[in-house]
Amino acid sequence: MKLRGRTVVLYGEFWEIERESAVRRLRALGARVAQDATEETDLIFLGPGESGPIPRNDAMLRTPYFDEEALIGMLEREEGGAAPVEAPPRPFVPAAELAEAQASHDLYSLLDGADWSAFAPARDVPPLRARLAELERAEGVTDAHRLATRRLIDTGAARLQHPYGHDTEIVAHAMSPDGRYLATGSWVGDDYDAGGVLQIWEVAAGRCVNTVRRIDGGIGWPGYERTIQWSADSSRIALAHSTNMVGVWSFDGERLATISVSDGNSRPSQFALSPDGRSVYYHCGTNGDGGLQGCVVPLEHGHLNWLPNHVETDHPYLMARRLPESVRARFAELERYEDDWKVGQWIEDPEWSPDGTRLFGGNAIGVDAATREVVWYAPGKFARLSPDGRTVAAVTRRGLFLRDASTGRIRCGPFALGGPVSLHWAPGRAADRLAVLTPPTGTAETGGVHILDGERLVFSARIPHAGWGDREGDRNAWAWAPGGERAAFLTIEGTAEVWSFADPADPRPVRSVPAGGADAVYWGADDTLVLLDDAVMQFVKAETGEVVGDFYSLYVPPGPRPVEDDLAEEFEGRIFALGEDDWAMTLQPDAVIAPEGREEELDALLTWGIGWRHAWPVRWGELRVLPGALAAADVLDSEDGEILREYREELEEADAGAPAEWPPPNTATMDDLFEAARDSLAGLDRYSWGSHIADHLRAAARLRARHGEPEAAMALVGDIPEPAGRLAAASDVAVVLARAGDVPSARNAFSLARSLMPSVDQKMFDADRSASFGAACQAMGDTSTAEQWFRHARAAITIEPNPWQDHIAVMHSMLECGRDDLVRALLDDRSGHPHGSFFWDAEWLVHLLRTGRFDLAREFQDLPGWDVPYEVLTVLAELGFADLLETWGDHNWAVGDELFEPARRGTPPVRPPAPTDQDVRELAERYARIQGIPHSQRRRPIEELIRAAAERGHISAVLDLLERLPERGDFNDRPSAAFGAIWLLFTGFDRPPF
Repeated sequence: MKLRGRTVVLYGEFWEIERESAVRRLRALGARVAQDATEETDLIFLGPGESGPIPRNDAMLRTPYFDEEALIGMLEREEGGAAPVEAPPRPFVPAAELAEAQASHDLYSLLDGADWSAFAPARDVPPLRARLAELERAEGVTDAHRLATRRLIDTGAARLQHPYGHDTEIVAHAMSPDGRYLATGSWVGDDYDAGGVLQIWEVAAGRCVNTVRRIDGGIGWPGYERTIQWSADSSRIALAHSTNMVGVWSFDGERLATISVSDGNSRPSQFALSPDGRSVYYHCGTNGDGGLQGCVVPLEHGHLNWLPNHVETDHPYLMARRLPESVRARFAELERYEDDWKVGQWIEDPEWSPDGTRLFGGNAIGVDAATREVVWYAPGKFARLSPDGRTVAAVTRRGLFLRDASTGRIRCGPFALGGPVSLHWAPGRAADRLAVLTPPTGTAETGGVHILDGERLVFSARIPHAGWGDREGDRNAWAWAPGGERAAFLTIEGTAEVWSFADPADPRPVRSVPAGGADAVYWGADDTLVLLDDAVMQFVKAETGEVVGDFYSLYVPPGPRPVEDDLAEEFEGRIFALGEDDWAMTLQPDAVIAPEGREEELDALLTWGIGWRHAWPVRWGELRVLPGALAAADVLDSEDGEILREYREELEEADAGAPAEWPPPNTATMDDLFEAARDSLAGLDRYSWGSHIADHLRAAARLRARHGEPEAAMALVGDIPEPAGRLAAASDVAVVLARAGDVPSARNAFSLARSLMPSVDQKMFDADRSASFGAACQAMGDTSTAEQWFRHARAAITIEPNPWQDHIAVMHSMLECGRDDLVRALLDDRSGHPHGSFFWDAEWLVHLLRTGRFDLAREFQDLPGWDVPYEVLTVLAELGFADLLETWGDHNWAVGDELFEPARRGTPPVRPPAPTDQDVRELAERYARIQGIPHSQRRRPIEELIRAAAERGHISAVLDLLERLPERGDFNDRPSAAFGAIWLLFTGFDRPPF
């Protein structure tokens, strides 16, 4: 979307660009800059200093939201402000002299006198590495190899890299268009917050050259295909991540841009990265009237957040609503038959033309990328665009057709080939060459391979290939070599067959190599085949069958790692499995901790990554292999050595000391746990985690106030980073204390809330905060002011993201200050109630039941479409209401004797509880089982044991276990577990209570 003629609004504080400068530059580019967003707003830019809610209405939901980085990127792009192209630096060594240096001593002298400060990896690594490889074949590893390696290390160009970055199964992979690199991605496994991993492999070398960790929400999803894509120049990598987002990363692992336009899809959507890597087609639902669905949005800089399904008119990012009548009729016809091939109004399995002017879909559809209008549509089972963008191969019930990509007209066909399941165009050919795989038919165990050359079917044969169409994810049973003169394909017999197609009518087998359980094959640079599945990767030379890389990524040795606990977090990503039985760890720049005598295995696994792109053989340097962390601390003169020396005493104690009895005596207090929770927040970024910090501290302050601890409550209020959050929390505390009769303490809390008013922007007063302050006014006797704030709160109830959340928050504040009349009036407004249950329903009903408000709880329970949460049934059991438990839970399969038994006894549990001897024994047994789990898999069991300890009231065990969780600046690590333990101890549930 061009800025000229667009209406733009800037919100918040910008860090990298001054607001006045941004406004001036936007206007110079022809944009209109408005003060507030309206229905006429085209773009909103949100500064990182904006921590409060953006005022929104239904019409504004159509407006794309960008961050500051995107703003700067758009300004620079439209101003033509790209950095000037610098002249290439002088070569570190003349290419002619490198080629002429024949003997090792000649090459040594040349490299010793070279200007290594001018070394440019992209330019200089390939010829130098090739020359040294030639020398190694002639003379072995020489001083010239060691000198070059040392110079690369000394200049900081080389970084020791191991191949085992994926802690869970590989769910996505894609070869770069130039065939030089393979990208692999893993999802999150059982730990969503840990993120996923992206690895970049140099194919010809068979080595990993870059590992990017903690990709938000993991990469892709198991069983989903094409969740990794490359730009045409192999410089940018697009990833589906965080379930429903798409981001683009640079080759060196820097995240450049992200989009969130799905409105909460529970799985990744299909997308297609444009050839230049700076925009993306995204397969999202839009509010169309039968027009084409989806959008094309920028993916160049920064973050875009948008809800395209709220747009009711044409929009520059959306696909056109106008459809040719013939296309509209075909869509309607397809929808008429339930069992027919349904394509809907989408670009299925989208891909761009090489020049970026067209979008094509696997449903045989062609779309003009500029106008976003359908050019042609020919419904079929699936289709593929040729590499040159001129031809579309489309499979229909009638057979295979070749169509002109510009017009959709049939060029030839149909070819009756027996139900093709996959199509594979040969790259880099003047004439089109296509391989068509067909499945077994009848009782036959082999499928078919059919070769089209130009527009003629020239070859068909039955072979036991593995290209079945019912396999999900990135499956690739066929790979052409560049030029299409050779190909490799997987067979159901566990081999990869290499054939020559020099004469496509008479192909010849060349070689067969073991492929194990591989479900994908790629043909990369230097005639290197990549064979992989979700855990195994092999790099094999097609000409010779030589294996240059062979990796299994999911080994978990049983013994201890080289370092543990906090130090293991410090060295995250450096520790790897050296086979099934042993751990190893890389130490920069030139050392590794590993068992003695494993040098050959290390050479087969490790590499020095140069410039994040090139693999440099480990055997060419002087890799130091050290037996353990203490030995490394003694000899390493590097940053890693300094870290190990700082931990020397702890490491020695860990090696020498006997394990202490666990759990420790339960001498800790709730004050200790609250302090631990407060301390866990110290390292968090308040802009990333501000709302989480504020919500949890606010709930904790209410808890302490309810237990008659006003000073402790106010200490928690003071920890809240933003004034708006402190004001709301102080207001809550004032209401709780006033209702408890502690008027002096309530006045102190209310005074703090009032003093913060001038420092809080008015737009920060959303429904929740407005109702909270209104309740404090009511509790302090100022009814007229309270009425004003309650009116403001009701008016501020938003339609997004969930109106029922605002309803409950406002009703809670009104109830706390005794305004039952207002609660019932708001409860009668059922327009915002969701169709099913909502996350906050449980806490709200639990609060009503535990405060004796059964009348309101009954009215709430009568709301339409509502299910009774299990937590509510648990409280009914605690309170001895067996009759209500039966009537409210009559539809809930989880209601069993374990609830009815305490309901009949009617003895509510003591909160916080105290552990029994049996509790202590059970905790000790669970702790002992964790000691047998590999350290890399202990986080989730430790979190579960924290829950168990909190449920039993063993605060000392909770505190000890919290120290074993990582501190990575992520609220979901130690802070979440600490506050969860507090909620469990006080309420029995691990969510922030009212």
